[in-house]
Amino acid sequence: MLQPAACETLAVSTLSIYVSAGPCVACSRARDLGHVLAESYPDIEVRLIDIGSLAPGDVPDAVVAVPTYLLDGAVLSLGNPHEATLREKLAALALANG
Repeated sequence: MLQPAACETLAVSTLSIYVSAGPCVACSRARDLGHVLAESYPDIEVRLIDIGSLAPGDVPDAVVAVPTYLLDGAVLSLGNPHEATLREKLAALALANG
């Protein structure tokens, strides 16, 4: 799980990226993108979540495939979004939250 250090500003939003640990090319790309986004947007908490590590009842109903991107619990993308589009959305969110 990627999170800012305790001494940094608290995240105002959470981007949860649900992936599978299995041989999934799309999930590998999602993990790479998650690491890049965590570094680029320190005010947004980025979480990489392996659905295999969760009990079936703990997987949100919105997660019907992997990778799935949830921003504050709402579906941002099923599958990997285009990186530029995702960056635009996160940058706008960071600006809106000041």
